[in-house]
Amino acid sequence: MLSRTADHLYWMSRYMERAENITRFVEVANRLSLSVPSTRDRAACWQPVLTIAGGEDDFAARHGERSAVSVIEYAVLDPTNPSSIYSSLRAARENAHAVRSVIPVETWESLNGTWLEARGLDGPRLREQGLIAFCEWVRERSHQFRGITYGTMLRDEADYFIRLGTFLERADNTARLLGVRATGVVPGQTVIDADDQLHWAAVLRSVSAFRAFRTVHGGDITPLRAVDLLVMRAALPRSLHSCLNQVRDILERLSPSAECTRLAGAAHAQIHYGRIDHLLAHGLGPFIDDFIDTNNALADQIHKDFLLS
Repeated sequence: MLSRTADHLYWMSRYMERAENITRFVEVANRLSLSVPSTRDRAACWQPVLTIAGGEDDFAARHGERSAVSVIEYAVLDPTNPSSIYSSLRAARENAHAVRSVIPVETWESLNGTWLEARGLDGPRLREQGLIAFCEWVRERSHQFRGITYGTMLRDEADYFIRLGTFLERADNTARLLGVRATGVVPGQTVIDADDQLHWAAVLRSVSAFRAFRTVHGGDITPLRAVDLLVMRAALPRSLHSCLNQVRDILERLSPSAECTRLAGAAHAQIHYGRIDHLLAHGLGPFIDDFIDTNNALADQIHKDFLLS
């Protein structure tokens, strides 16, 4: 396969996964903002959206004071913000257009239709539709894209690069979501306040893992139990362990001897053979920072080994 084709397939799926994950960040912020009493606290709930998706400096220069309206406009609608939902859907469609001869017709029609609906979105339309309804729509379109692709494509190199982009992006975004409230999350943590429980419940719901948490852990939601589920549990599709399982297996099929395959195996082994108390020995924050750096290094190596420079 030409590296240019692989590059388009990889980024098509990364951008579609990114759009879905930004909606999940927005939903966490929205849930938390509805539970706090003061205007200042409600505005603070939206800061993590900027922290996770990037662009804090750009946002501050253009919008100044942080508010729900300004963050939503920047993270959802802004065509000049490369990490906004609008820009992600546009980029996914552009990459799909470049490889129309490789992907199934149904996949192209799904992505093109999603963009045609999203490109006319503005503030008044978003208010009319409702933020939560719009987030649900983006998630549904992302699920549709993956379902169509999985159900129609050959299990060949094209499919591998699509799934590789999906799981690398998902791992990055799950890690960033975990890092929003990482301070103080250490093995043996016993003091848990109501705000902690509220935050981690919102995180679990945002990644569709609340029911899974009840199945695995039951009882009260605690930071350590939530982190255990979202880091260690390979059976949970959005956990770091599950994402690295997929990335390692795909790279083994593409090229067992490539440097990126070695990096993926090392990252996978740390979690697969690790224990949560050892991984969090220095706290959740340092672990998440290391994981994001490792994931970014892996993505860079994949570009060197397979994709366009």
